[in-house]
Amino acid sequence: MNIYDISRAAGVSIASVSRVINGAQNVSEKTRQKVTEVIEELGYTPNVYARGLGRGSMQTIGIMCSDSADIYFAHAISYLETALRKNGYNSILCCTGYELRNKMSSFELLRSRQVDAIILAGSRYVELRAEDNQYILDGAREIPVMLINGILEGENIYCTLSDDASGMKQAVRKLRESGCREFIYVYSSDSYSGRAKLRGLRMGCATSGVAEDALRIVRGKKDFQSIAALLEEEYEKRPFDAVIASSDTTGVGAVKFANRRGLSLPDELSILSFNNSVLAECSSPELSSVDPRLKDVCEKTVRRLLQLLSSDANGADGRRDPERLPAKKLLLRPKIAERQTTRFLS
Repeated sequence: MNIYDISRAAGVSIASVSRVINGAQNVSEKTRQKVTEVIEELGYTPNVYARGLGRGSMQTIGIMCSDSADIYFAHAISYLETALRKNGYNSILCCTGYELRNKMSSFELLRSRQVDAIILAGSRYVELRAEDNQYILDGAREIPVMLINGILEGENIYCTLSDDASGMKQAVRKLRESGCREFIYVYSSDSYSGRAKLRGLRMGCATSGVAEDALRIVRGKKDFQSIAALLEEEYEKRPFDAVIASSDTTGVGAVKFANRRGLSLPDELSILSFNNSVLAECSSPELSSVDPRLKDVCEKTVRRLLQLLSSDANGADGRRDPERLPAKKLLLRPKIAERQTTRFLS
């Protein structure tokens, strides 16, 4: 079934059928009704790809994430797809893993599908070596690229992220004010976000009077049992009274360690994690956690993207008007959700 069949059955021109399918206004109500009735009777479904070529837009956004099983990314995908769907856009999701070649192939796959833009969800898409980011810079010459929780300078690249360094600095200050003296930071990633957290950690220690020898930084695997075992080893070397975890997954591992060790939370040990996901509330006791405002980040990403794709972003000559474009970078200040693993002062 195609528009030629619809044209013959409705007794109207092919151009009229095309105008009705694409929602054009320059068609009579009588013609629109005849075409619509035939479409409903014959059960015709328009070819989305062909419609997109005709309109100059596929109404489809590509989304890339490293691991959809990770609770942070799972929520990010949900927030993005919900916001896009509300605004009439479909999405194509690629779960790339962490290898550069897979990221590059997924990016090219989405471009081949003629998507209107690509959203990179997660700071793992900002590589340490500049040349490894070239595929993003090249793609952005053709379509907008929206980056969540990372910064990459380039034309047609827009970044929305939580200020993880600020959140970490605030976390150290509040733990210090609550009486903590011996700190250990446990992390699992050297991504853009991971590096920002380390930077904020050092700033927080410097401004809060935490001595260099009162801070340990250790890297572990991102699973509960490994983190619990790692902290047990570190505690045997030298006790600590504050754990800062780079994620809620790591924070749950810290709670497991404390429970096994028989340490009272938060009287003998304070634990503060990152992401404020459902894991923080499911933990027993419930985890205090830095809230990166992921939902706000995702919704603002979509809002900024729609602004880019809107005709309002173009000037009278049809070219992009810089004054009508969103800012290249939007930084959101995180909050701390205090629960049962800290004893913060008011």
